Amino acid sequence: MNHPLPASAASVRDQVSPAEWRLRCELAAAHRLVAHFVFVDLTYNHISVRLTDAPTHFLVKPANVFMEQVTASNLVKYDLDGKQVLASSYQAAPSAFNIHGAILRERPDLNAVVHTHSPANMAVSAQKQGLLMLSQQAMRFHEQIAYYHYDGDDATKEGAARLARAMGDKWLMLLHNHGAVVCGKTIPEAYIQHHFLELACRVQIGAQSGGAELITPSRELCEERVRMFGHLGQYDATSRDWVAGLALVEQKYPDYKL
Repeated sequence: MNHPLPASAASVRDQVSPAEWRLRCELAAAHRLVAHFVFVDLTYNHISVRLTDAPTHFLVKPANVFMEQVTASNLVKYDLDGKQVLASSYQAAPSAFNIHGAILRERPDLNAVVHTHSPANMAVSAQKQGLLMLSQQAMRFHEQIAYYHYDGDDATKEGAARLARAMGDKWLMLLHNHGAVVCGKTIPEAYIQHHFLELACRVQIGAQSGGAELITPSRELCEERVRMFGHLGQYDATSRDWVAGLALVEQKYPDYKL
């Protein structure tokens, strides 16, 4: 598959710091992994990361490429007010730079944001009870999820600001009738926790569709899982799931580094 690029990888790499290039490669890999494992919504889902050497700037996917087509060079750079920083023939969708910019502005403790509309997380987002504690993957999110009533305006700057405030002190949120937002201190953390949320949502829809009485674990067990797995700062670039994921991307999608 030919992936569109705004310029040669060398020219973009020459314009950015080594730290930014490293994040560009990580972010491109995360998009490829989400596309590999999760059925997402055409060009309308995105992952962002705050730049470590320029905290008011972030990288996000261009509007007119699939996650499968994201590379280190075609990612676009914005400031937290939605102004494009690095010249490019690509632009992000307003929903991308507004939502991601608002969350990163509101939450300086967070550096990466995954926003997807998968069939599973959209299905759970449409249920009044939200995520049920039906699997060990779900239990790590016990009482850790914010919920946001979808008003159709979250793609605007004002709507995105309301969405970001609605997260409060949480780091993941289900948007009613819309999808999911999962954040982290690093790209690996946001990616891994998003993957577990996706599994939890799939389990819920599958278990409910079976029609049998469901088993609910104890509150004590759920609280133990949260203590073990439901907190920020747990995953980084050395985490085994991220290391294995990068090896998969290198094998199957080596052009992510272009």
